[in-house]
Amino acid sequence: MFNSKITSRLRRFASQVAVCAVAVSFMAGANAGLMGVKSVEISNSINEWLQVAEFQAFDMSNVNVALTATASAPDSWDASSTPDKAIDGNTDGVFSNGSVFHEGNPKTGDTLTITFLEAVDLSSIAIFGRTDDCCSNRDIYDFNFLDASGGFLFQLTGVDATDVNNHFASYQFESNEIPEPAPLALLAAGLLAMALRRRRRAS
Repeated sequence: MFNSKITSRLRRFASQVAVCAVAVSFMAGANAGLMGVKSVEISNSINEWLQVAEFQAFDMSNVNVALTATASAPDSWDASSTPDKAIDGNTDGVFSNGSVFHEGNPKTGDTLTITFLEAVDLSSIAIFGRTDDCCSNRDIYDFNFLDASGGFLFQLTGVDATDVNNHFASYQFESNEIPEPAPLALLAAGLLAMALRRRRRAS
């Protein structure tokens, strides 16, 4: 009798956890993205000059939050190719038009850092490269996504935007890239369900 009661309770607990798992899975799918991003570090993937016509970062409402961010880099080629050119909304990609960020020293592994006003949840990113007669072959990028404390969240490597006729690349974040403690959340949800059931019985 005692063992059957324990078994029955365990079965109920398992079913409650299963329901919670479905709910958590649904919520993760509904909010697929990369959570809590404060900054993005962009570097050249093939040890070439770092140049970026435009970087875009879209939140869960499909708003390009890079437009209100700040951009920084160790140096730039000249006064018309400063880091802010990478987030000015201009995807032109023609260097002589002053619409491209371009690092100042060759092949030094420089990083262009985009810092958002606050930590954001990203659904996707896009990056635009050169479209003029020079150097679009350089436009292969690595990305590091960091949280508010500078901790590593996610990395993309070898993102290719070299096609001068289609000079951009984009990436859509998936639900499995959400950095959340799912097992702990599941356990907490199951324990909460048990506590609620016991309270109902007692009342």
